Amino acid sequence: MVVGCGTQATAPPLLSVQSAQLGEQMFTPSIRVVSKLESVTDVVLKPETDGRVVRILAQQGQRVEQNQPVLVLDNVQPTAQLDASRAEARKDQINAERYIFLNDQGAVSTKERDFYITQALESRDQAKADAATLDYTVVRAPIAGVLGDLSSVKLGDFVQKGQAITGVVENGSLWSQMDVPATQQGKVKIGQKVLLTSQGSPAVTGEGRVVFISPFFSRTGSSASPNSLLVKAEFANPTGQLKSGLVVKNEIITSQSQQLAVPVQAVTMQASQPFVYRIVPLSEILPKIKASQQVPEAQKEKLTKLAAENPSQPTVIQVAVTLGPLQGNSYPLISGLPSGARVVVSNTALLRSGMPVKEMPLGSKVES
Repeated sequence: MVVGCGTQATAPPLLSVQSAQLGEQMFTPSIRVVSKLESVTDVVLKPETDGRVVRILAQQGQRVEQNQPVLVLDNVQPTAQLDASRAEARKDQINAERYIFLNDQGAVSTKERDFYITQALESRDQAKADAATLDYTVVRAPIAGVLGDLSSVKLGDFVQKGQAITGVVENGSLWSQMDVPATQQGKVKIGQKVLLTSQGSPAVTGEGRVVFISPFFSRTGSSASPNSLLVKAEFANPTGQLKSGLVVKNEIITSQSQQLAVPVQAVTMQASQPFVYRIVPLSEILPKIKASQQVPEAQKEKLTKLAAENPSQPTVIQVAVTLGPLQGNSYPLISGLPSGARVVVSNTALLRSGMPVKEMPLGSKVES
């Protein structure tokens, strides 16, 4: 090279890169599934006798207490029957008391006395049965909760015993019924934490625990996904924002561990093998560079001179690593690097092993 008088050749500037120091981070491997919520307490409201609706005492969507009246059926006939039964029971009770007295006086036989006592007991039991029948004309909430749709029943409608009128739902506690793939069922255990996120906006979140794992996989003809395992998690729902039937996203936390974390920006892939560029002092790797048959002699001389001027010159070496599944913006490091190692997180596509670089703090602006 010919240069003018007083001019010196200058080395090209070093490539600027950002670096990050490896430290530990909490990793929580998980299984992600989508499911529907189901109320832990959900009961169908059914009358226990036939009758015509004469009063509606509650409204759909209203919160009701256990045994609170919801509907009243026509009770004219049951009321008349109860009045007659009670009158009969009073008459038979008086007769029984009279024959007990006469038997004590020796005026009647024990057989006669026992007949009237039995008759009194039967009349009393019949009156109790008729009272229960009358009570059945009042359709009550079987549990405390929120009353479902009542639009199918109107005043004057005739309802039958066992007919489904509506439901009463208590959404204070909900189940998430998850179909876990068979390939991951071995990771699920009772008591594991489950994080829930609704699909609405804004999203509602919750935290529950696995409370049930099915003893068998889904069967042919069931609504569950093929070759999956039913897992139930229970969630508290104090605000009532979550509803039975809502589709939600679930994350079953299968474990927790502190591991070294590798930023996702530091990882490059070559033939499915992950690599990172570690930053080390040039003097530390110079012997290996000199011994390498793949590095040109001119490059070795250049690096030797640079190491003499600055032994701590930041230099990158490519290192193969073993990583776990990505979580957020980091991979859990299984092997390949020690704690505290510095890795390059920018301009990785422009690097090659043994290349000196200008190391910049993470977050600073670098030129590519």
